Amino acid sequence: MTGWIESPLLAARIQPNYKTIRSDDFPSFELSTPEQELEQRRSDLRNGLTNRQRLFLFGKLSGLNDKDAALAAGYSVSVAENTKQRIWKPQVRTEYERVRHNLTPTEV
Repeated sequence: MTGWIESPLLAARIQPNYKTIRSDDFPSFELSTPEQELEQRRSDLRNGLTNRQRLFLFGKLSGLNDKDAALAAGYSVSVAENTKQRIWKPQVRTEYERVRHNLTPTEV
């Protein structure tokens, strides 16, 4: 029988020898803060759109119809009633499709 001093030494000697893991063994990545993630989302949406156009897209993505989204974005009633000609420019439509595609689940 071993003494109380020798017992931990024997247990340590019996332990398996694991490979030493270095920090270089793992791929490096940076944890982004919530502020950085928000800024990334904002910069993704910029792509040459005006603030009103972006607000219009936010309205559309949240489920509003064209007229209500235009009014919520700050467009006048006359512009809101003619969104097809006044707001849906090619770059707005492209950005809308890009963002909508990124938000839609691909598990269909």
